[in-house]
Amino acid sequence: KQASKQASKQASKQASKQERNRTLDIYKGLLIILVVVRHVLQYSVTDEGGILTNIIWAIQMPGFMLVSGYFSARKIESTQELSKRIIASMQHYALPFLSWWFLVTVLLLGCFNRNVLAAAEHITFHVDSGMWFLWVVFILSILATICNYICSQNATHLVVKTATSVIAMLGLLGVIGILFGIKFIGIKLILYYSIFFECGWFLHRTQNIFKQLIEKYSGLIVFAAIVCFSAIVFNYDLYHGEDSLISIALRCVAGFSGNAVLLWVANKYKETFERIRLDQIGLYTLEIYTTHMYVNGLMGAGNTSGFFTVTGFANFTVSLLLTTIFTAILIMIIKSIPLTNFLLYGKR
Repeated sequence: KQASKQASKQASKQASKQERNRTLDIYKGLLIILVVVRHVLQYSVTDEGGILTNIIWAIQMPGFMLVSGYFSARKIESTQELSKRIIASMQHYALPFLSWWFLVTVLLLGCFNRNVLAAAEHITFHVDSGMWFLWVVFILSILATICNYICSQNATHLVVKTATSVIAMLGLLGVIGILFGIKFIGIKLILYYSIFFECGWFLHRTQNIFKQLIEKYSGLIVFAAIVCFSAIVFNYDLYHGEDSLISIALRCVAGFSGNAVLLWVANKYKETFERIRLDQIGLYTLEIYTTHMYVNGLMGAGNTSGFFTVTGFANFTVSLLLTTIFTAILIMIIKSIPLTNFLLYGKR
């Protein structure tokens, strides 16, 4: 009987594994590698990698917002399920965001002289001082959950209801931003990245409609995306650009086109990436994202040369290697303790 239960559990795990979209896991794996590389460049060389930073920055976070929005689309038919999803978002995103900031940055590392109130005031208007990605995804996932609930109800005027709800919720954030400042609770980041998040959500909702069309013209789409992305990143500094309408528009176009190419690469070389277990790395993006931030400045003292120099490249390589090793070690330690796994990663 025990053996039968074990076999049933194993079969269930195998079925779950097969149901997963391995291409998206690989895609997430590629994205998190880009994130780590860019942050190591930021701390290990004086020019932050030059054009490399421009290319990576254009892709990394828009990509994560796209895939987060894609996975946020689901059926929610009852208020009980609605509250369950909201609580899940609080656990998976808000809890790690707050834990890393207050428990690690403030209390453990001693920032703000361990003054929790001062740290709370700072993070309220400077979300990007912490793990801002988690906070932005948390807010957007709440909005997506509400939209999912609306979409699962009466189909009458569904598109109008959903669009009105999205505009109303984002408009409310805009009004709060006008009253308290655009940086209040990360409103500036939320509004900008909502474009990519909502696009991912919409793609999931309409994938059956456009799937054949995308597959048919995938070559043409990717070629146009490469041309468009290259034209922007090699001629415009997206990373240091001002927040003008033109700059925002160029960032959006570069974000969409760059991620179209990256997703095509993930799908085209899927078998190769699976052999090197890149899809497994994609399952630990939250752990890698949060943990590597605290170790990627190990070689900061050697940050005296540009990336395209022997000294600079050597410092970057050593820093990347050390960051990878210490990040892996810390993740294993944190996940081995149920309490820290829950507080810092939002997982049980």
